[in-house]
Amino acid sequence: MPHSRREFIRYVVAGSVASGCPVDAALLPAPDSAPSTSKPNGAPLVDGEHFEICHQVRDGHHFDLPAATAKADIVIVGGGVAGLSAAYFLRGKDWLLLEKEDHFGGNAYEEEYDGQPFATGSAYAYHGDEGDQLASEIGLKLPMVNMPDPTLVNKTYVPDTWKTGIMQLPYPKAVVASFVKFREDVLKMKINERMAELDALPFSKFTAGYAPEVQQWWDIYGPSNWGATTPDTSAYVGLYNANDLFTGGDGKRAILPGGLGCITHKLVEVLRPKYQDRMYGEATVVAIVQEKDLANVTYFREGKLTTVAARVVLMCAPKHITSRIVQGLPAEQRTAMRRTRFAPYPVVNLIFDKPVYNRGYDNWCPGNSFTDFIVADWTVRNDPGYKQKNNILTFYTPLREQFRSTLLDETDCKTLAARVLTDFQKVLPEFNVDPIEVRIYRRGHPMFISVPGQYTKNRIAAAHPMDRIYFGGNDSGGPESLTSEAVRLSHIGAEWANLILASKPGAKELAEKALAATTE
Repeated sequence: MPHSRREFIRYVVAGSVASGCPVDAALLPAPDSAPSTSKPNGAPLVDGEHFEICHQVRDGHHFDLPAATAKADIVIVGGGVAGLSAAYFLRGKDWLLLEKEDHFGGNAYEEEYDGQPFATGSAYAYHGDEGDQLASEIGLKLPMVNMPDPTLVNKTYVPDTWKTGIMQLPYPKAVVASFVKFREDVLKMKINERMAELDALPFSKFTAGYAPEVQQWWDIYGPSNWGATTPDTSAYVGLYNANDLFTGGDGKRAILPGGLGCITHKLVEVLRPKYQDRMYGEATVVAIVQEKDLANVTYFREGKLTTVAARVVLMCAPKHITSRIVQGLPAEQRTAMRRTRFAPYPVVNLIFDKPVYNRGYDNWCPGNSFTDFIVADWTVRNDPGYKQKNNILTFYTPLREQFRSTLLDETDCKTLAARVLTDFQKVLPEFNVDPIEVRIYRRGHPMFISVPGQYTKNRIAAAHPMDRIYFGGNDSGGPESLTSEAVRLSHIGAEWANLILASKPGAKELAEKALAATTE
């Protein structure tokens, strides 16, 4: 595309990256005439670049912690899906929710364009899983996706890549045969029976014997779903997901426009009328100190430090942050938390004012700057009376860890988004269309990486509860980063808190049982 044409496309950058402190503040669109949405030179406006408190936490700054001036039975740290669902499960209890951003939702955050919701992160649930159950309970019906994943490669659309479409892959016969052989070999494996063995091995050990195109396909599927290419992926995670895909597991997917942000959006709607005075945004927790019968939680808000004395704390923040703010952690547990790796993960939404692509829900595109893209309104597109105003496509663009700093610079972000657009326009001839707007949503550490040993060993060592502190969030679960696990563990965390508050036995056993690696 000529550079002069590209200058007319409007870029909006949202979120930011502070190393050791993931940032996900949203920047809503404004009219083109508004000076707040772009700079005079056409560069994107970047929202939320000043995170001094987060940087100080990361760097181990010693804060002078004030004495407690408030009390709460339960303090919930983190206002993503884990923290919000914990608050929901604890309705009627005395809790305080602390979220460092000015909005709630975390990695499951919904944005809109002209009234149309779209995802900025977590994409979908599975029918009947904990996320779907919670959605139903709060009044959301998640419609089924009902579409197997196509692959778009070599300017060819291949429906249902690993099942009915496998023979249509636009590769030489020997390569197609290698895809078929890989599928056959995986389906013969007793993966769950070998969980501990396979979780200690890299997935690449099981893809290396096939055509390079087979590994190339999994080297986009892995980063999108669990943050890693095959060499850095647990063989158990890779093979389990492959088996699930080959046997139709993707047929259980369900979601509304907005991705899993539709659930957090609804949770805020449900909680705010009664609990708004207990839901603090822009409240960055800097220290948690456990004592005999309570835990003191110190947070920065409105220019000052405040300490609240809590009888119990539910930590719903990522482990790399948790390890820096919870004092008194056993050394091995802190090491395990810091051993947990996180993928930098920008998401790019291309907004078109006319139909460009509506043939498949989640579309895999090997060899590009993005791994896959989703049609934002897929599950409602055929609803009676629905008319697609804009064709919004959500592009998943995970980066290698060494490129996390790319997200710190607004020009680099714009360059990345422009590369996504250029690559997309080359995938199929009909894609050579300009969007009216490009939204770039960046997060530095949103997804824990399913490296060998994370599920069966490191995760468990990192998430053991303390006497007054429970460690939730999806990085306490697995096998990969799943919203359903965040919800499940928050439900357990609510039960754990109730046992502690009632001075009943069994809280520790309940939490540790919930952490056990399972094949179900």
